[in-house]
Amino acid sequence: GGGAAGGSENGGKRRRRRRVFFYSSPFARAKQTAAACMKGLSLEGNVETVESLGLDVQSETIIEDGIMERYFGRLDDEAIHTYAYVWPVDMFDVTHTAFDVESVAAVSTRIRETLLKIDADPLHDSEEDGSEGSEDGSEGEGEGDGDVIVLVSHADVLQIAQLYAAGASNVGTFSSYRFANGEVRAMERCVESLPVPQPLSPPKKGT
Repeated sequence: GGGAAGGSENGGKRRRRRRVFFYSSPFARAKQTAAACMKGLSLEGNVETVESLGLDVQSETIIEDGIMERYFGRLDDEAIHTYAYVWPVDMFDVTHTAFDVESVAAVSTRIRETLLKIDADPLHDSEEDGSEGSEDGSEGEGEGDGDVIVLVSHADVLQIAQLYAAGASNVGTFSSYRFANGEVRAMERCVESLPVPQPLSPPKKGT
């Protein structure tokens, strides 16, 4: 996409700044995270850093239903420790829908469709290819001068997205790659980009 003119001189040509777009799940906690990130980037001291990196953060968050929270079916309104009934099964069967949950395969499909939709959006038309990523989440850091896409979503969705994009042999192991609250990761298309897996301890009852 065309961005604001700016950046450093490069071979006599003025290089444009890369636009940064925040895409958020429609759920309140994701929208709050996106707003907090964008506010932080606008604070004095951070503005100069953003400009020195040749970035142009767009002021409006784009709400995207395709990155909403994974549906946990009959467990959706239950305590979080009940999710531990689902994650171990995910590791062995990415198509399972026990408790009427949304399968890992279904989440992967909607993530793929969402990224393709974002990539095809005329908003991001440019001569250079950009990349997609996720935030809270994973941040897209592509090659070239394309737009930077930040996806602000939820733990399962972001972990599944990162493993799927990296070409992991078993996306169902995503629960071993937990995000901390507000964590930002680059989403790359190689397994070497994944963090060291940390086996997930089941949440304690009552948490």
